[in-house]
Amino acid sequence: MQLTKKSSYGLIALLEIAAGSSEQPISAVYVSTKYSLPAPFVVKILHQLKCSGIITAKQGRKGGYYLVKDPETISVRQLIEILDKKPLALLSCLTTSKACQLNAICPTKALWEAIDEKIKELLNKWTLKDLLKQQAEIIGGE
Repeated sequence: MQLTKKSSYGLIALLEIAAGSSEQPISAVYVSTKYSLPAPFVVKILHQLKCSGIITAKQGRKGGYYLVKDPETISVRQLIEILDKKPLALLSCLTTSKACQLNAICPTKALWEAIDEKIKELLNKWTLKDLLKQQAEIIGGE
């Protein structure tokens, strides 16, 4: 399993939006400038998150994005699956039996299934709220 730039950048952008206030929306330009990310890519990611119902947008000169859902209800796994548009899996053979010719007799399949399950559990456990708390602790500790 390799996380895509899309899911990585999406998590960064969503953290910025979640850390912002409800009076001041966060713009795609702000996120892309702060983290040196390609602005068109950030815009595309934020549009996808808006379509999923996690964030909403305000148009205009002082426009930007707001978080719609409670950060405690948004798991890292959910975000990754929304942005990558596919189920998260360590190996493709774990999502479809047709992905590998050894599927029925694979001596390592149980190992990969166990590791895959632990990764999914961890990504389900970590929420946007947890990441915001960790970010605040890091900033507060400087």
